[in-house]
Amino acid sequence: MKKRIMRFLMLNIFLISLLLSLCGCSDYGQLTKASKNLSAYNLDVKIDDINMQLLCNQEVDFINNYSVLLDKVCFNMYAAAYREDAEIVPYTSANQGKVFPNGVNFGGIEIKTVLISGQDADYKIVGQDNNALEVKFGKSLEPHDSVSISINYVVKLAECTHRLGYFENSINLGNFFPILAIYKQGEFIIDPYYSTGDPFYSDIANFNVKIEYPEIYTLATTGKVTKEAINGNSKIAECNALAVRDFAIFLTKNSCVFNKIVDKTQISYVGYEDDVNFQECLDAACKALTFFNKTFGKYPYSALTIVKAPFVHGGMEYPNLVIISDSLTEEIDIVKVIVHEIAHQWWYGLVGNNEIDEAWLDEGLAEYSTALFFKEHMEYGLSYQEIVNQATAMYSLYADIVNTVQGNIKTSMKLKVNEYNSEYEYSYMVYVKGVIMFDNLKEVIGEKRLLACFKKYFNTYKYKIATTDDLIMTFKKTSGYDIEGFFDSWLSGQAIVGNIS
Repeated sequence: MKKRIMRFLMLNIFLISLLLSLCGCSDYGQLTKASKNLSAYNLDVKIDDINMQLLCNQEVDFINNYSVLLDKVCFNMYAAAYREDAEIVPYTSANQGKVFPNGVNFGGIEIKTVLISGQDADYKIVGQDNNALEVKFGKSLEPHDSVSISINYVVKLAECTHRLGYFENSINLGNFFPILAIYKQGEFIIDPYYSTGDPFYSDIANFNVKIEYPEIYTLATTGKVTKEAINGNSKIAECNALAVRDFAIFLTKNSCVFNKIVDKTQISYVGYEDDVNFQECLDAACKALTFFNKTFGKYPYSALTIVKAPFVHGGMEYPNLVIISDSLTEEIDIVKVIVHEIAHQWWYGLVGNNEIDEAWLDEGLAEYSTALFFKEHMEYGLSYQEIVNQATAMYSLYADIVNTVQGNIKTSMKLKVNEYNSEYEYSYMVYVKGVIMFDNLKEVIGEKRLLACFKKYFNTYKYKIATTDDLIMTFKKTSGYDIEGFFDSWLSGQAIVGNIS
């Protein structure tokens, strides 16, 4: 009897250990809790690299987590911005040559069928630039009730170096699928895919994704691959991601993968076969995860992947996944981008915000988080104070030149991304000024209180969507300082930076 009990206990210990190893994360219970009562996406994606298109079936189990009756839902279709007749395109005229090195060409998305609970649905294409899909339920959906929406569609890929497209040995699949729009103040938020910033706004959801792709590619995705199979010259991967804000897929040829486990998260760097700095890139990612875990709060996911690929900008963030442009050559620039994009796993990924209306709320925090990282990691030869001094000097010079030449600089940090005069102005007001503002706040309340504010803000709003008011109130209560006026002067553009407001 004693042996039987011991065998039973040992079996349970083994099963618990196996579960923990499969989860790969000490916060799996927290993640499971966060994933309850969320809308869920079941995606079946076949990548046709001959015709450069995606054949997609998507089933969404939509849960009405709003406090009102809904008779319809909207999906943002960011892929539509790449079509030939799009009036609002996801790149500036200044970047067009970098986006299309081989000449301008087009992609797009074609909706084939939409079903509600297996029956033909009443749907139409809506939005300022035909950038959203509206699906009517046929009857009102009560709060907390759910409905199954099936969408069959084809995404044509443009040959480009943007978030969605293909170029040389890479296929970038960022923002490729119709994603649920957020409902706020009586309407769905379906802003177009603006050329400036990251014009996205989505809630967390659960994802089960099946991807069929040519076996010559290396696959990197949000979440974790749970099952793989071979089908002729193709691979089929099944992926799972709980409580994430988006789902992205990147494929690269002639690549190598290097892995390391940090704080029970597997960090992967997907680089090129001839890379000579893969270890430095992987090390920077590991240091960033360790630092942000300690400084802000634990990253709850079991995987984080960094992918090197052709990309028009320096980098881009997605849940559990960041892209680093292969155009970066200086080690310090590569490290800065890796750290910044990993910081976005906290500010955007876990603590969400409206990136169109309040871009500073993730970009400003991510940029300042990067400065904090270098304060602790002096081995890179870039100090915190040097970053702040550079930001102040650059901002003052930029503002002085623009005021002299144009006289119409917009110094507010809270404009919509499409309201700035240029992409440069957006960058200076959202990124650069964000660093200067938080450094000034550090001088007001002290570094210890400032870090406590960041940590409290993260723990309060992780898995949620925060606003500027949420951050200010959290910082006010945590610091014990009346700082509403401080934030108002900076965000409105009235604060003085050097000699320029």
